[in-house]
Amino acid sequence: MRQKYHIFKNDEKNELFIKEYAVVDGKPNRKDLPQIQEENFSLLCEQTYDSKAIKSSISSGKESLISMLRNPHFFPIHQYIQKIADTVISLYGSKDQESMVLIFDDTDLFMPIADDLDRMSSSEEDEEGTSDGLEDLLDDDNDLDTNGSTEGPADNDSLEYEEKE
Repeated sequence: MRQKYHIFKNDEKNELFIKEYAVVDGKPNRKDLPQIQEENFSLLCEQTYDSKAIKSSISSGKESLISMLRNPHFFPIHQYIQKIADTVISLYGSKDQESMVLIFDDTDLFMPIADDLDRMSSSEEDEEGTSDGLEDLLDDDNDLDTNGSTEGPADNDSLEYEEKE
């Protein structure tokens, strides 16, 4: 999903506005991202914060600001709220900048994981020429005897069971 956050500082009203938008129509290809128009985004959430509270949270640290920005209606994931907090800090540190827009694509979060999985599946041997161990973990047939049971007492009558009433 593609999301957009419009962060606007209004010094006249002493407020900060954050609007969260998302593309909820269809599944455009990754290559279509630059072609997504303003009308493709739907407003999901709009939050208003008091500038005094924002400034106080900024002075207490980034984690304090994040705690203040998040609420039951506005709870971006960790990677997004980190960048949103950095943007808010930047806006309050600048005299001439009043707003910024952040655009995120969730597929960017999963690309490193997919790359790691591809690397794991394509490398069957490490530098020493030994198996990576995945097949060894899955191959437990070596421990089976001819009856299909695992090693241990061959006679089931020799197993002791404790019955609970």
